[in-house]
Amino acid sequence: MKHVLLAALAPLALGAAAGPAAAADPQPVQPFVPGINEDPDLSAAWQKWQSKGIDDYVITVRETCFCVRRKPVETVIRNDRTVRVTQGDRRLKASRGWSMDELFSLIRDARTEAERVDVEWTRRGVPSSIVIDPSTMVADEETYYTVTLSRP
Repeated sequence: MKHVLLAALAPLALGAAAGPAAAADPQPVQPFVPGINEDPDLSAAWQKWQSKGIDDYVITVRETCFCVRRKPVETVIRNDRTVRVTQGDRRLKASRGWSMDELFSLIRDARTEAERVDVEWTRRGVPSSIVIDPSTMVADEETYYTVTLSRP
């Protein structure tokens, strides 16, 4: 039994000893490109966002569900590149962060896969609240995203 417990805890200990992960170089944002048959609300919001010409921003995304509570993820974007991602006082890999383009892609993908997707948009085209319900017949599997955006 001791060996099983040690085998299970070893990867956790090794990961903790490695220290916080952070991208050495800024990572480019994967661009969202609306399709020809794109959802009109998503396309209109994306056009509003693009018209602002904002390439430098801080986006904070709080993901909640019926699971373990987590701190929000804060991502700093400069010149359309992810330069820092944090969750509380921990630095994360750039791939764990969010950009506006990634949120637009999340919404697009959810609308093709989930039974229900509700989005509240700001006047700038920012999705301030996203609710994704993969199956309306299943209880407690919804995911909620709360988004705040600020300038660095």
